[in-house]
Amino acid sequence: MEFEDILDQAGKKRDELIATELLVSSKATVRAYAVALTETISPEVREILKRQLSQALNQHARIADYMIEREMYHPFDLEKQIKKDKKKVKKARKIVSESAQPKKRSQKGKKRSVEDEAAADDVVPRLEGEASMADQGAAHESGRQPVESGSSRTE
Repeated sequence: MEFEDILDQAGKKRDELIATELLVSSKATVRAYAVALTETISPEVREILKRQLSQALNQHARIADYMIEREMYHPFDLEKQIKKDKKKVKKARKIVSESAQPKKRSQKGKKRSVEDEAAADDVVPRLEGEASMADQGAAHESGRQPVESGSSRTE
């Protein structure tokens, strides 16, 4: 694939992402206006909300039409839309699984001596001991009983 094709493809994906976000937001806006309209009793407020709801519906239609024309959205072809959505989910899962894997560090020049290992192993228990002593001291000063680590007791 040529570099220009890659850029063109990336641009289309970016446009689709932005348009999808706009479509989802416009749907939420329509719902919010509709709910607000059903909750108000003031005739003046109802008229304002009706106008805003109408504008939100028109905006939603323009975004949907844009996406349909560019084959980003297939509301009239459920199979095609499901296929497209499954592809997006698969890609998202791949990205998540790749980002969840720990990054491999280079071990070159990083051999630890037995003394280094022992010193590292000794630090953790000391820090845990210091933390528990600090917790007990704070609990003593406040007149409360210290809570054991892992306890489900709440105060």
